[in-house]
Amino acid sequence: MCGVWYDSSENKKGESTTEKIKGILETTIQLGKNSCYFMKSGKCSLSVVGDFYISPTVRLAPSDLLYCPRLYQQMTGKDKGKAINIVPCECGHAEVVSGPQRACIASQKRLTVPVAAAGEGDETYPLCSVCGSQMTFDEADVSQVGGVRIVTVHAIIERSEKPE
Repeated sequence: MCGVWYDSSENKKGESTTEKIKGILETTIQLGKNSCYFMKSGKCSLSVVGDFYISPTVRLAPSDLLYCPRLYQQMTGKDKGKAINIVPCECGHAEVVSGPQRACIASQKRLTVPVAAAGEGDETYPLCSVCGSQMTFDEADVSQVGGVRIVTVHAIIERSEKPE
């Protein structure tokens, strides 16, 4: 069930400047063996790894064991306000075009994350990749089996309003 609620900020004159729209958004993400530890090993790194330390200068591939646990730490710390970019779909879902691991982590850990429209913000897709493959009965790419899925994200969309 989807829920939406509103929160407004006011400037010194009491005029509304920013409106936050909060709600539950069903998004589609695509992860494969090169971008997800679960797809590579069958176990989610968020449930495998507990406490850890890794130097901030170490670069990790998205399919490495510590990639998502480190990203989760960043999402709850310094990168808390970093948005996931989406394109709305006419089927009612939204396609994640930037930040699929962030969307997956937010879904699993029930984090509220900012969501932004990709590009100019007026682009839409007729169907998301999940609904589109169901409608056309396309065969899945063998290297990406199970890679496209729908996850529920607790989203915040900020919309700026200019005072009149």
